Amino acid sequence: MMIMVTATITAKPGQRDAIIEKSKDLIESTRLEPGCISYQLYASTEDKDVLLMLEQWENPEVLESHMQTEHFKAFGVAIKDILAEELDINIYSADKI
Repeated sequence: MMIMVTATITAKPGQRDAIIEKSKDLIESTRLEPGCISYQLYASTEDKDVLLMLEQWENPEVLESHMQTEHFKAFGVAIKDILAEELDINIYSADKI
């Protein structure tokens, strides 16, 4: 079962570029993980402080492994103080219904 994840990241005013910069290692390292199909960061066209991480994973197990990696944990620590609110994370089954 393929898994899709959306993670909405809302930066404090003026901190969006800092989050983008801090995400570079996370994105590069994550794309090399087994089971990662796609891992992309997008900027909102409606709110300059909002970013969206869109992820595709082969199955729930590889997603769980990703969340235990050092680069994932380090990103969370690095952006903690420049977030305007908690990440809004949603996980979906990508099976056709």
